[in-house]
Amino acid sequence: MFRELARYSRMGMAFVSHLRSPLDPDPEGTIRSHMERRESSFIAIIRKTLSNAAHPYSRMFRIAGWTLRDVETSVARCGVEHTLQALLDAGVYLKQDELRGKKEIIRRGESIPSTPRSWLNESGRGPIVNTSSGSSSGRSFRTEQSLDYLTNLEAACQLMVGELDLERRPGVQVAPILPGYGLLGALLASRLRVGFGRWYAIGGASRANRYYRIATRCIAAQLRLFGAKVPYPMYLDQNDFRPAAEYLTRLRSDGAVAVISGFVSSVSRVAAAALDEDLDVSGTIAIVAGEALTDVKRHVIESAGISVYPTYGASDIGNIGLPCRHMNRGNCVHIFRHGVALAVKREATGESGGKPVDSLYATSLLPFAPRYLINAEIGDTGVIEEATCDCVFTRLGFNLQVRDIASISKVTAQGMTIAAEELVQVLEERMPARFGGRPGDYQLIEAEGTAQTEMILCIRPGVSRNSDEEILGYFLAQTHRLYGGSMSALAWVHSRGVRVRWAAPLLSATGKFRAVRLLGPGVSTPEDSFKSKTVGSIL
Repeated sequence: MFRELARYSRMGMAFVSHLRSPLDPDPEGTIRSHMERRESSFIAIIRKTLSNAAHPYSRMFRIAGWTLRDVETSVARCGVEHTLQALLDAGVYLKQDELRGKKEIIRRGESIPSTPRSWLNESGRGPIVNTSSGSSSGRSFRTEQSLDYLTNLEAACQLMVGELDLERRPGVQVAPILPGYGLLGALLASRLRVGFGRWYAIGGASRANRYYRIATRCIAAQLRLFGAKVPYPMYLDQNDFRPAAEYLTRLRSDGAVAVISGFVSSVSRVAAAALDEDLDVSGTIAIVAGEALTDVKRHVIESAGISVYPTYGASDIGNIGLPCRHMNRGNCVHIFRHGVALAVKREATGESGGKPVDSLYATSLLPFAPRYLINAEIGDTGVIEEATCDCVFTRLGFNLQVRDIASISKVTAQGMTIAAEELVQVLEERMPARFGGRPGDYQLIEAEGTAQTEMILCIRPGVSRNSDEEILGYFLAQTHRLYGGSMSALAWVHSRGVRVRWAAPLLSATGKFRAVRLLGPGVSTPEDSFKSKTVGSIL
């Protein structure tokens, strides 16, 4: 606890130091200068990495048959993206488990030693702590970023605020306390003159998070003392997003066009609360992050009269993309090419084969990025294509966009594999349509049981009056139709490894909700204070 408090104390002092610096007067010029140095920055990163013959990437390059000269020639002829695609196809890449040190790196039969520290860029590390929930797994992974990195993020956000006309608009953020991103979001909003008058915190009111609450309040007090308009967090009761919807309604009645920022699921729950309570939040602009903006969540948000724009980033990589005013459909952002390059790899979703998808791999291009990452798997799928809109990002050279972003996670309990994206559709669309509720009311948890990995269908209390047997039977019948689902459903039932739990969804350490939560082998869930029932003969 004391180590954590010391770490966040340093972060608070860094935030105060950043407050004393002026906003970038020319964010377009700053980003354009990075774009002009993009190719040389990429080659410099490769050169520095390959200068250490023992570095894992050096080993990968040697096995793939690539040299620094090959990279320079390819970049000159084809550009950064085509070069990275060729390297990816040749075996120069990192899977998520390899990056985190959970899986051995093997290329063409040769083992490559590595640790999570292998990828650190010492000149890019700093006092800003960014903790990831680890995609669907929920296992946290810490990244330490520098003030230079924060300044770059701020410049990009300045452009988005201007593009979407957010400046001087009042609003609210629904975001987690530490170790989540809420403090950073509040600081950025204050700096960029977006008026977050309220901060509703999620996932932080439990006793287990006591010292995070203390650290969050202390840093917020520091920032307020030095002039930042950062609100103290107000903790939402479990399953009650009405306060945020009511606050937006008050802003609406005052004639303001309000802004709401938060995880996709959190904003969706605020919109659902507005719909359920007949509250007028129309005209609100939502900036969402952290999760895929699925069609069904977009529908819920827009049904409340809220315009929604997704952002895209990863704690390992940082900011990957932001939306322009034209990106008001689907899940699409401009790729921020000055700091990152994306490539795709066509691969199956399951260990035993499955529907092929385009898995996204990212490369850090900024010299002050916290890690040197070349073709690192993000854990998402998406389609990369040319952006044809007329906006500030396209004019800066961000003429590539990534759309249809979705998680690539897979459920593999008891040896059976199903793509999580297909299960999400069942949980977010078919279950609410059949039994009531909305996206976020049904969650599938893969966790370690007494003697086997179990699947727990978690249902928010009060959303349905149907029996456990009826709900679970329908879920298994829908799963049965998916690729790999027929064998999975039969195996789960045969082993009595699937059950219903009536409880609020399980959130990550950073307060993030995912419809499919893969806790992984050896990780169990608390068994107190909820009603659960195992069903053994459904099909």
